[in-house]
Amino acid sequence: MNKRWVLGLVAATTLGACNRTSQVTVLAVSSGDGDAVAHAQLTVRLLPYDRDAVFADMIAAAERSEPEPPADLLEIRDSIAVAQDRWRDAEAAWNNTYSELRSLSERMERMNQSSNEYFAAYGRFDNLDGQERRLRRDKDRYFEQFTELQGQYTARADSFNAVLTTWEDVVFEGFGEVIDSLLEASGREEIWDTTDGGGAAQFAVPKGRWWIHTRAELPFEELYWNVPIDVTGGTTDTITIDKSNAESRLVF
Repeated sequence: MNKRWVLGLVAATTLGACNRTSQVTVLAVSSGDGDAVAHAQLTVRLLPYDRDAVFADMIAAAERSEPEPPADLLEIRDSIAVAQDRWRDAEAAWNNTYSELRSLSERMERMNQSSNEYFAAYGRFDNLDGQERRLRRDKDRYFEQFTELQGQYTARADSFNAVLTTWEDVVFEGFGEVIDSLLEASGREEIWDTTDGGGAAQFAVPKGRWWIHTRAELPFEELYWNVPIDVTGGTTDTITIDKSNAESRLVF
């Protein structure tokens, strides 16, 4: 291992020597229809080093560049999102029509079958029955298309992930050793906590520069945080992590 490189990374973190601590609350939220929605049960880590800098240096030293996802994989992913929306819209339309049809059928059972009300309801029932059968066919067809695309995506993504994992195993083989050296040289340890139902994680943090690291999984992507903070010591601070300070990364 290049010890001079490791020590250079330690110096770049500008960690203070003071033992005074600050009480830091990390609040992990996302935006939902204008309201803040908490990310509960996230493992949040405070790191006394910049993990992205470590990865960047290891990638720069790699003999081969990182594999790029093939275009057809990205096209299938986008098609899945469209197919899922189409299926959900068709399912919602069918649910509404089926509910109305069932409600009308229950009302008709209590009607006088020779009344004008019954004949009017029967005409409406006949119309709804045709709509329900058509919408059910559409819903089932769109669901089949959605699941077929999912199968294609899984098979293609597994193939790409195998290539990507092989590359990562080679390039990042010494990552753990580098981190151990950084921690040893800095005299600090990583700190971690799990967010509660309100999305909050609590830390007692020594003075210096730290990086807030966690990630939240979403369909086809993850929100990745590696947010630097400067802790002055003896303070109480709340830091919000949300989509505005996250990196959106594709997940296959």
